[in-house]
Parts: sequence; structure tokens; C-alpha cells
Amino acid sequence: MTFQSRNARGLVSAFLPSCLLAGAVAAQAQSVPMLSPVVVTASGTEQKLQDALPATTVITQDEIARAHASDLPTLLDTVAGVQLAQAGGIGSPTSAFLRGGNSNDTLVLIDGVPVNNLTAGTASLEHIALADIDHIEIVRGNVSAIYGSAALGGVIQIFTREAGAKPQISLSGQVGSYGLKQTDASGSVRLASGTSLAASAETLNYKGFPAINASEVPGALSVDDGTTRRALGFSVRQDLGSGNSVGLRLRDSRGTVQYDPEFSPDTQTFMTRFALSGAVLDGLFQLRPNLKLTAALTHSTDKWDDTADHAGYFNSTSDGANAGLQWEFAPQQRLTGGVETTHQSLDSDTLYTTTGRTQNSLRLGYLGKFGDRAQHQLQINLRSDHYSDFGNANTGYLGYAYWLNDNWRVKASYSTGFNAPTFNQLYYPGFSNPNLQPEQLKSGELGLEWAADGQQFRAVLFRNDYTDLIALNSFYVPYNIGRARIDGVEFSYQGRFGATRLHADLTLQDPKNLATGDQLVRRARTLAHLGASHDIGAWTVGGELRYASSSPDTAFNLNTFAVTPATIPAYTVAVLTADYRINPEWTAFARLDNLFNSRYETVYGYNQPGRGIYVGLRWQPKL
Repeated sequence: MTFQSRNARGLVSAFLPSCLLAGAVAAQAQSVPMLSPVVVTASGTEQKLQDALPATTVITQDEIARAHASDLPTLLDTVAGVQLAQAGGIGSPTSAFLRGGNSNDTLVLIDGVPVNNLTAGTASLEHIALADIDHIEIVRGNVSAIYGSAALGGVIQIFTREAGAKPQISLSGQVGSYGLKQTDASGSVRLASGTSLAASAETLNYKGFPAINASEVPGALSVDDGTTRRALGFSVRQDLGSGNSVGLRLRDSRGTVQYDPEFSPDTQTFMTRFALSGAVLDGLFQLRPNLKLTAALTHSTDKWDDTADHAGYFNSTSDGANAGLQWEFAPQQRLTGGVETTHQSLDSDTLYTTTGRTQNSLRLGYLGKFGDRAQHQLQINLRSDHYSDFGNANTGYLGYAYWLNDNWRVKASYSTGFNAPTFNQLYYPGFSNPNLQPEQLKSGELGLEWAADGQQFRAVLFRNDYTDLIALNSFYVPYNIGRARIDGVEFSYQGRFGATRLHADLTLQDPKNLATGDQLVRRARTLAHLGASHDIGAWTVGGELRYASSSPDTAFNLNTFAVTPATIPAYTVAVLTADYRINPEWTAFARLDNLFNSRYETVYGYNQPGRGIYVGLRWQPKL
């Protein structure tokens, strides 16, 4: 593996000791005992975070509150192995690259429902409101054998709010740079009848800044590009007794995004209208003490309507049904299985030659511990998918871990995966390739981990070998690369000591097209984050530092109407946050983004926001 630049070596020398020292200190220092969070995304069934074999990060509701972020991409940008590419500020198109995979190799779920659209194969992360989010689980590494297509790089699963044991209400508002005005409200209650209700609402207005970098895109209009968003969330669940329940979750987010034309010096700013919605009707039934049945009907839409004359509307809809069984046939021995069917359809004024796709799937899984001290851990997942437009795909995951003692373990895994081509790649007029084959992946990992009292340190060595990875040629037409490989190593730590919370991570990777030896576009070889927060009386203060090394990109040449190579320079961004608890119900907060006013990009030709100051108030009464 090769890594570039003096800056990258400097980051290694700075961050690697930080991660390793944090893990070593954590093993010896007096820490605050905390319960390990329960996660489901890493295996498809409940388990403690410290038991998860794939590398998993949880962003809790408390962490969301302390971050004071205005949007979901800001939160995700601090997670190990995650690199975001965003064409401007809040509301602008955003792609997530996990462990160097393509952006559509990142599967996004909301309450278990895939929300990657049918056209681009990505999820509209920039339009998902934070007000309705309870917590987020991010799994890094291939888990196609659990979730099917698009999970080659990993999974981001968002869990929306449900009512807890006590009634809750929260109101907050903030204002700040670039004309930001944002309000959030959420509340929940559990009635004596066994009915649980939760609701949330958000409004966001953002005047923005010139997204296009005029020096890199000569002649293009560059004026402020703003966004508006209105979002609602609602859930109701009825407890039927004996572990049985039924529930309904609804979400809706819609608004506008302004953007500047890139390919011509137009005299107007264009605007896109978007609408995301979803519904999940699900049931949980305890058939026996050790046998559980789940079932759900799902619906999601991702609508995009451009008011510009040269563009149109793209409405992606997904309807599905699934049923699963979970059988704990012995202590710490669990079998899971399920069936799924999904129909995706596309409505657009662009004449796609195909407008629908049906997927039917079967999945099986085993998760267990065995041995005198339960020191052996095994996870096996098998999945078979049938697509109406290109046939079958079978995938598998085999993971094993050995606990050296109560805190340390070593692990290894091998998995296969696939990703179906998107409708844009297959059928978009003039810029598609109907002969594309699905991407195929063989992935291996070796890891060493330490976990205790809610703290966790991981060191993971990974290799992802792609066959038929999909890329764009110089005329934006997709094609299958013969082979691509991503070698990497990832170090991460998170934990708490007294009033101090820490997290640090370092990812070194070599995302390479093996046919040419070129680095894959928009994939940095070095990613690093370092964050801390500390409670001092009524104050909580925090800081975040993130770094990405340079990466290749492409630019559109107006003279030749072809793509030319470009480079995204390395960047470092610092953030400061502060909370002041005025009294038990009221909290004032502030966030200082891009402390050093760094000029940087994550997509060539598009600016990221400069220094910004945001202040707000939150009211959360004790009910």
C-alpha cells in the first residue's frame, strides 16, 4: 500500500499515537462505568456494541444534541472511515463514501427501510431532518449478505424517535451565519392503554453562499445558493401484551434547493424542489419465549423536480414487504431468517427505457458464542437476491472472534457482495450503458479490539477486491472497471473519563483502479478525526478536528465537452461547541464552524462554507 504526501505522514505521526495511547490509557485509567449500547445493524439482530463483528459506530441522541449540527451530513462527517462529497452548503447534493467504496456502495436505511433512490442509487442524506432522529448506527465494511445490494462499503441506519417510559418534550431554535434560521420540536408520551405516541417537526431556512468556485469553473454564475426545509415525523405503537405490538411510522421532508448552472454562464439561479416521504407499518409477535416474528409493509419516495428548462422531474418510489423469524435455540445461540420483496418504480419526464424493478430475497443468519467462557464468537449470514432486470446474486458473510480475556479480542471475517447498477447507469438517455454488469466484491478483515465500561478501541486491517466496479469514462458514460482494490487500516477509539468524552480515529487506505494504477476519484488516502467534550459545572465545551488528504476528481471542459482530471487539495477543519445550562429546563448553545476559515472543497469546483457562528436555545422541561 502506498500513501501520499508529507502531510499524510504528519497526520499518521500525530493521530496514530493518539488512537493507540487512548486505547492503552483506557485499559488502565479509572473510567466511568457505562452500559454498552445495543445495536442491530451489524448482524441484523440485537447485540451489544462491543460484540459487533463489523466495525460499528453509534451516534446517540445525546451526541446529536451536543453536536448542534444543522444537518445530517455534518454529523456523519466525524465518523471513522466516512468521507463526504458535498456540492456546496446545507441542502446541496451529498454523497457518502465508506472505506473507499463508491457512493452508491453505501446503503442508507431508515427504520430498516432502504432509501437509496432508483436513479442515482444514493440516498438524499442532505434532506433528512435531525429532529426526528433517535440515534444512528454506522457499519463500515461489506454486509451485503444481510442487506443485499448497495451495502459493499457499509450501512448507515437511522432510527426515528419512539416514546420512552417517561413523557418528553423539546423545543429548540438557532440562528447563524449565511442566514441560517432553524427550529425543532419533538415530543412523546406513553398512555395507560399501552399506546405510545411520538411526533417531531423542523423548519430550516438557509440563504447560503456561492457554491461554485468561479476560479475553477470560469464563466459560470456564482451567487448565494440557499435551501428551505419543512419536515414532520410521527409514530404510534400499540402494546398488545405478552411481547406483541404493532406500530406505524410516518415521515415527510420537503423544500427547495437553489443551485448555479455549471456548464453555461446563465443569468439566473435555478431551484430544485424535493420531497422525501416514508411509511412503515410493522408488527412484533412473540410466538414463544425464544421465538419472535417480525413483519412489515414499507413505502418510501424520493422526488426531485427541477424548475430549470433543461431539467425535469425524477420520482423514485419503493414499496416492500418483509417477514422475519428470530429463534434463540440455546443460550447465546441465535438463528435468524427472512423473506423480502421490493418493487421500485420511476416516474420521470426523461424517457428511460425501463421504469421498474422487482427484487425478491431470502436471508439466513447465525450469531452465537460458545466455549467454556463464551470466548468464541461466530457470525454467519447467507442471502439470495433475484432481480427482475438482471437475474440472481448470492452473497455470504463469515466472521469469527476470539476473546483473549474479558476485554480483548481478535477477529477475522470474509464476505462477498454485489451492487446492482442504477437506472441512470443502465437507462439514462445518452449517458448510460445497458450492458453494465453488477459490481462484485470479495472482502477480508483482521482486527484487534478492546472494550470495557462503554469504551472501545479497534484496529482493523481490511482488503476489498472489486470486480466490475462501475466508473465513468471521459464522456460521463458508465463502464465496468476490470478490477479495483482498496487496502486499508483503521484505528478508532471512543470512551469517557469522568466529565471528559473522547473519540479519535485514523483511516489509511489505498483505493486503486488495478487496470490503470490510478487512485479512485473523490477517495482520500488519509482520513482522521479527533474530538473531545468536557463538562465544567453548567458548561459543556467541545471541539472537533477533521482531516482529509488530497484526492483526484474530474472537471468538465466546456471547449471539448469532455472530462479532464482535477485534484481536490487536502484540508483540515476545526469546530468548537459550547452548552450553558441556564436552569434544568433551558440550555443555551453555540457552534463555531471552520474555526480557521479554511478554504476547501469536497467536490472539485464547489466551495464549502467558511467560518460560521451559530447560537440557539433549547427548552426541555422535566415532565
